[in-house]
Amino acid sequence: MKNASKINAYWAALVGEGMQLELSCDIAGKRHIFGGFIADEADESLFLELFIQGEIVRIPLDQLEALIAAAKKDVHSEAWYDRQDNGNA
Repeated sequence: MKNASKINAYWAALVGEGMQLELSCDIAGKRHIFGGFIADEADESLFLELFIQGEIVRIPLDQLEALIAAAKKDVHSEAWYDRQDNGNA
């Protein structure tokens, strides 16, 4: 597993695709573009677009925001659960 120390964001005005926010990170000194934020042509709804093994995966931004909120509330490490068990003994 590789952890990116920082996500970089660059505005990109692509002809025929409007304004996008491109996401990249540096791993071992090499820049990797892994996705971006885009707007739908029909209704301007926003998506996070991820590049996964040559495929494009689009996640609706409102769904992503709900998932992030749930993760902030309920995702914990195993060590966190161990500490909870020790506190209840």
